[in-house]
Amino acid sequence: MTLDDEIKIKISQLSDPPKLVDNWEDIADKLSDSFNWKGTKIDWKKTINYKNSQLFGNYSNWVLVIKKLIYDNEICAEIKKSKVIYYINDSSLNFAVQLTYKQFDSFLALAVENIPQHHYFFDSSNKWCLVISSEGYVDFGLSQKNLQT
Repeated sequence: MTLDDEIKIKISQLSDPPKLVDNWEDIADKLSDSFNWKGTKIDWKKTINYKNSQLFGNYSNWVLVIKKLIYDNEICAEIKKSKVIYYINDSSLNFAVQLTYKQFDSFLALAVENIPQHHYFFDSSNKWCLVISSEGYVDFGLSQKNLQT
Protein backbone atom coordinates (compact mmCIF):
# COMPACT_ATOMS: atom_id res chain seq x y z
CA MET A 1 0.00 0.00 0.00
CA THR A 2 1.35 3.44 -0.95
CA LEU A 3 1.34 6.53 1.25
CA ASP A 4 -1.33 7.97 -1.09
CA ASP A 5 -3.54 4.95 -0.39
CA GLU A 6 -2.96 5.10 3.36
CA ILE A 7 -3.78 8.81 3.55
CA LYS A 8 -6.87 8.44 1.35
CA ILE A 9 -8.16 5.78 3.75
CA LYS A 10 -7.46 8.02 6.78
CA ILE A 11 -9.22 10.95 5.06
CA SER A 12 -12.26 8.78 4.26
CA GLN A 13 -12.48 7.89 7.96
CA LEU A 14 -12.83 11.51 9.09
CA SER A 15 -16.34 12.39 10.30
CA ASP A 16 -16.65 14.97 7.49
CA PRO A 17 -14.08 13.98 4.86
CA PRO A 18 -12.81 16.69 2.50
CA LYS A 19 -12.70 16.34 -1.28
CA LEU A 20 -9.62 14.90 -3.00
CA VAL A 21 -8.29 16.70 -6.09
CA ASP A 22 -6.32 14.53 -8.49
CA ASN A 23 -5.47 17.26 -11.01
CA TRP A 24 -3.80 19.67 -8.61
CA GLU A 25 -0.94 21.08 -10.66
CA ASP A 26 -2.88 24.24 -11.64
CA ILE A 27 -3.72 24.82 -7.97
CA ALA A 28 -0.04 24.64 -7.05
CA ASP A 29 0.94 26.89 -9.96
CA LYS A 30 -1.55 29.58 -8.88
CA LEU A 31 -0.17 29.47 -5.34
CA SER A 32 3.35 29.79 -6.69
CA ASP A 33 2.35 32.80 -8.80
CA SER A 34 0.61 34.49 -5.85
CA PHE A 35 3.59 34.81 -3.52
CA ASN A 36 7.17 35.97 -3.83
CA TRP A 37 9.64 33.13 -3.41
CA LYS A 38 13.19 32.96 -2.13
CA GLY A 39 14.56 29.76 -3.62
CA THR A 40 12.03 27.03 -2.87
CA LYS A 41 10.28 28.82 0.02
CA ILE A 42 7.85 31.70 0.27
CA ASP A 43 9.68 34.93 1.04
CA TRP A 44 7.77 35.70 4.21
CA LYS A 45 9.36 39.17 4.46
CA LYS A 46 7.31 40.08 1.38
CA THR A 47 3.97 39.07 2.91
CA ILE A 48 1.53 41.06 5.00
CA ASN A 49 0.60 40.22 8.63
CA TYR A 50 3.36 37.62 8.82
CA LYS A 51 3.16 35.33 11.84
CA ASN A 52 5.31 32.34 12.71
CA SER A 53 6.24 29.92 15.45
CA GLN A 54 8.81 27.22 15.99
CA LEU A 55 7.49 23.71 16.60
CA PHE A 56 8.91 21.34 19.23
CA GLY A 57 8.23 17.83 20.44
CA ASN A 58 6.13 15.23 18.71
CA TYR A 59 3.64 15.88 15.92
CA SER A 60 0.66 15.95 18.32
CA ASN A 61 2.40 18.81 20.13
CA TRP A 62 3.01 20.52 16.78
CA VAL A 63 -0.76 20.51 16.15
CA LEU A 64 -1.37 22.26 19.49
CA VAL A 65 1.23 24.96 18.75
CA ILE A 66 -0.14 25.47 15.22
CA LYS A 67 -3.72 25.82 16.51
CA LYS A 68 -2.55 28.27 19.18
CA LEU A 69 -0.88 30.40 16.51
CA ILE A 70 -4.03 30.26 14.38
CA TYR A 71 -6.49 31.08 17.15
CA ASP A 72 -4.37 33.65 19.00
CA ASN A 73 -3.98 35.76 15.86
CA GLU A 74 -6.16 37.01 13.01
CA ILE A 75 -5.29 33.84 11.09
CA CYS A 76 -8.49 32.15 12.26
CA ALA A 77 -10.59 34.97 10.82
CA GLU A 78 -8.86 34.66 7.44
CA ILE A 79 -9.37 30.91 7.36
CA LYS A 80 -13.01 31.24 8.44
CA LYS A 81 -13.75 33.71 5.59
CA SER A 82 -12.50 31.19 3.02
CA LYS A 83 -15.20 29.23 1.24
CA VAL A 84 -12.61 26.84 -0.18
CA ILE A 85 -9.29 25.91 1.40
CA TYR A 86 -6.69 23.85 -0.44
CA TYR A 87 -3.98 21.64 0.93
CA ILE A 88 -0.95 20.53 -1.03
CA ASN A 89 2.19 18.79 0.05
CA ASP A 90 5.75 19.14 -1.21
CA SER A 91 6.04 15.74 -2.82
CA SER A 92 4.72 12.96 -0.61
CA LEU A 93 1.20 12.88 -2.08
CA ASN A 94 0.00 12.83 -5.64
CA PHE A 95 -3.24 14.70 -4.92
CA ALA A 96 -4.46 17.88 -3.27
CA VAL A 97 -7.26 18.26 -0.74
CA GLN A 98 -10.14 20.73 -0.95
CA LEU A 99 -11.76 21.51 2.37
CA THR A 100 -13.97 23.95 4.23
CA TYR A 101 -13.33 25.80 7.46
CA LYS A 102 -15.40 23.18 9.33
CA GLN A 103 -13.11 20.42 8.04
CA PHE A 104 -9.90 22.34 8.68
CA ASP A 105 -9.01 21.31 12.26
CA SER A 106 -9.49 17.57 11.79
CA PHE A 107 -7.62 17.53 8.49
CA LEU A 108 -4.81 19.70 9.89
CA ALA A 109 -4.19 17.13 12.62
CA LEU A 110 -4.33 14.24 10.16
CA ALA A 111 -1.87 15.95 7.79
CA VAL A 112 0.68 16.98 10.42
CA GLU A 113 0.62 13.62 12.21
CA ASN A 114 0.66 11.37 9.11
CA ILE A 115 2.09 13.10 6.05
CA PRO A 116 5.81 13.88 5.74
CA GLN A 117 7.33 16.94 4.02
CA HIS A 118 6.02 20.52 3.98
CA HIS A 119 2.31 21.33 4.26
CA TYR A 120 0.67 24.22 2.40
CA PHE A 121 -2.84 25.42 3.30
CA PHE A 122 -4.28 28.33 1.33
CA ASP A 123 -7.58 29.78 0.17
CA SER A 124 -8.90 29.45 -3.37
CA SER A 125 -8.00 33.06 -4.21
CA ASN A 126 -4.46 32.55 -2.87
CA LYS A 127 -4.89 35.51 -0.54
CA TRP A 128 -3.26 33.72 2.41
CA CYS A 129 -0.97 30.77 2.98
CA LEU A 130 -0.16 28.70 6.06
CA VAL A 131 2.96 26.56 5.74
CA ILE A 132 4.10 23.89 8.16
CA SER A 133 7.66 22.92 7.36
CA SER A 134 9.26 19.60 8.11
CA GLU A 135 12.10 21.54 9.80
CA GLY A 136 9.67 22.52 12.57
CA TYR A 137 8.22 25.92 11.71
CA VAL A 138 4.75 27.21 10.99
CA ASP A 139 4.45 30.39 8.91
CA PHE A 140 1.45 32.46 7.84
CA GLY A 141 1.20 35.48 5.59
CA LEU A 142 -1.09 37.39 3.26
CA SER A 143 -0.10 37.75 -0.37
CA GLN A 144 0.78 41.29 -1.44
CA LYS A 145 -0.29 40.29 -4.96
CA ASN A 146 -3.81 38.99 -4.14
CA LEU A 147 -5.13 41.18 -1.35
CA GLN A 148 -7.78 42.80 -3.53
CA THR A 149 -9.59 39.48 -4.14
